[in-house]
Amino acid sequence: MAARIVGLVASLATMAITTTHLGLISYGHLTAAIVFIGLWTSLTELGIGAVVVRRVTSGAGDLRQLIRVNVGLSLAYCVPLSAAAVITGALIYRDTAEVPMMIAIIAGGLALTTLASCFQPLFMTNVRFGAVAVSDVGGRALSLVGTIVLVRIDADLVWFAAVQLVPPLVMLIIQGFVAHRAVGIRPVFSARQSWDLVRESLPQTGVLIIAALYWRADAFLLSVLSTPQQTGAYGLAYQITSNATVISAVFLASSLSTMTNLFATDKERFAAFVQRSAEALIFVGAPIALVGGVLSPSIIGLLSTAEFVEVGGRTLSLLFIAVSVTFVTAVLSQGLFAAHDQVFLLRLNVVNLIGNIALNVILIPFYGAIGAAAALIISEVIGMVVAGWRLRSRAPFRPPWQYLFRLAVPLGVAVIVAIVLRHQFVLIPLLASAGAYLLTSAIAGPIRLSALIGMASRSPERESE
Repeated sequence: MAARIVGLVASLATMAITTTHLGLISYGHLTAAIVFIGLWTSLTELGIGAVVVRRVTSGAGDLRQLIRVNVGLSLAYCVPLSAAAVITGALIYRDTAEVPMMIAIIAGGLALTTLASCFQPLFMTNVRFGAVAVSDVGGRALSLVGTIVLVRIDADLVWFAAVQLVPPLVMLIIQGFVAHRAVGIRPVFSARQSWDLVRESLPQTGVLIIAALYWRADAFLLSVLSTPQQTGAYGLAYQITSNATVISAVFLASSLSTMTNLFATDKERFAAFVQRSAEALIFVGAPIALVGGVLSPSIIGLLSTAEFVEVGGRTLSLLFIAVSVTFVTAVLSQGLFAAHDQVFLLRLNVVNLIGNIALNVILIPFYGAIGAAAALIISEVIGMVVAGWRLRSRAPFRPPWQYLFRLAVPLGVAVIVAIVLRHQFVLIPLLASAGAYLLTSAIAGPIRLSALIGMASRSPERESE
């Protein structure tokens, strides 16, 4: 988590330099290329990592052999995957010269990410994220350096696409080295074992594909149905909020093995763990939605030029709400996966994706980026409600209503501080609101910071004892 915070600073600096140098229209073209490649990212991992973790933690698989089989499978399809992205991108954006060229460059990251994803089960199973942290910080820091160099030499727009290759390359090198020393990464090319992994992961693969389309369909449809200005404003707001999602991503990655183990051994404790996980992420997500909404125009202004603020500020405030709801939805979805209910999860995500696309098609022509953000909020709320209802039928899970009621006091204090100080330099109200929120929470509840730290550091083995 500490590494992600440091990496977040580097990412924000990279974003600020890029938007200021390129301007709204050129940044819109870059966003279109990034988002289009993002539609393919779910196919880099196929959900196999989660299946490997579940097999190993349940005692049904050998981690070394499963990783080697996954490496062999990834080597076989990473290049065709990148080629397919390049060809389809050239067809869809054939009327814009820069976008297909940037897609061709960024597509190389698909191959790098495909290979790097093979090593994730090693770190998730052992709940050891040192290599992940180093690669994350290193990739973001080098991206910042590369962006500064491109600005200094006044490089053409297409070269900014090359910066997108730095994080997956650093991730592959560092995590691959650590994995090689731990279990060895010699590929095993076995059609039968590969098919067994793919077949078991098919529902989860569907969930990941739907999730990738779901989160990037808004910006993609904006790039097709609206203007580069709207796409650029949404892209900046999306990049800011996507950096916030690393908080839930780190927490969920470290808790997956615990959830799967507890469901297999004690459903009461499984339900309690899911509830505590939801409460911990609500504690983080709620102020992001409310305080972030108040300060969105100032945040956009800090990271870009004035032309981004009018549309980007309102869009960012809506996306902050969406991402806070996503924190809870992600916990409930992972709980359903741990409970072996991924088929229902797939169906839910399919229906939600269709609804999200329909809302975007309706709202984007009239409201642009703001309509896309509103569509995401509606879809997320529906997904959260349905996932919570389903989880209650699988385990004695109880929604944390009392927790939300007690959280209202520190949230109210934080929002008041943000409103009073909103005209100051943005870091002042941000820090003041965060301090007021933590202090009030420690005094009035509902959660102690020591409980959060203890929960995040607890190993699967200790949790299952």
